[in-house]
Amino acid sequence: MHRHAVDLSREQGDSGYFFRDIRAGFAKIFADRFWFPKIFLGGFLLINPILLSLAPKAGGWLAQHKTLAVSLLAVNVSSFWFSLGFTFEVLRRARFGGRQLPEWNFHVLGQYLREGAVKFVISLTTLLLPLVLWIAFCHGLFIRLLGLSPQLLSLFVPLGSWLAVPFCAVACCRWLDGASVFACALDYRENLRIFWKHRGDFLIASAFLGGLNAILMSLFYTIPFALFFGLCLVDTWFGPIYASAVETGSASVAPADSGAS
Repeated sequence: MHRHAVDLSREQGDSGYFFRDIRAGFAKIFADRFWFPKIFLGGFLLINPILLSLAPKAGGWLAQHKTLAVSLLAVNVSSFWFSLGFTFEVLRRARFGGRQLPEWNFHVLGQYLREGAVKFVISLTTLLLPLVLWIAFCHGLFIRLLGLSPQLLSLFVPLGSWLAVPFCAVACCRWLDGASVFACALDYRENLRIFWKHRGDFLIASAFLGGLNAILMSLFYTIPFALFFGLCLVDTWFGPIYASAVETGSASVAPADSGAS
């Protein structure tokens, strides 16, 4: 049976026969000739690599350089909203169509800031809260009840993220379709209804994101850029999956930088 499947694919002579959706997602990102500087800037704004490099020696170093540490943290808190807004625009283009990666222009920074705040509010209840509850459950069951070491608690994060990330994406897509911020953040029933329609596709995309992040973040200093690239990539799948899950279409929204390019 397996041999027949392999032979059939070879007979078709199509080198891109396997993983077409995955290939298409990468192609949409790499089609932009400036994809690397866009991803680099987005990752830098999301998590400051300088601040990240100081994390392993935070104990003694913070005591001696409190002002510098607080300043770097303040800069990072001020900048990561723009990265969130950029990924929201990526999701919009995946949902409604358009060139996949938007621009980093001064005239769209206001929109990125606003939509970054929207995405943060939505993620509080659709991503972070479910993750916290999941970790609390795992801590109670595996650490307290079954006696595992607390150092193993991080092992339970990927499973929670696998489920929560597409759930958050559904809520964000609902906001793009015109729902209010609080409806997207708090209407779990509607979010779950849409998610459940294409749960298999959503979870496959989320699983690929988890694996990709594990590989790209393995060098530690690549964490900011891996996270940002992964968010942009997975949105190229979440947008169309959501579009096929909703019952009625919505009017297209113009890309943020449509007037500049």
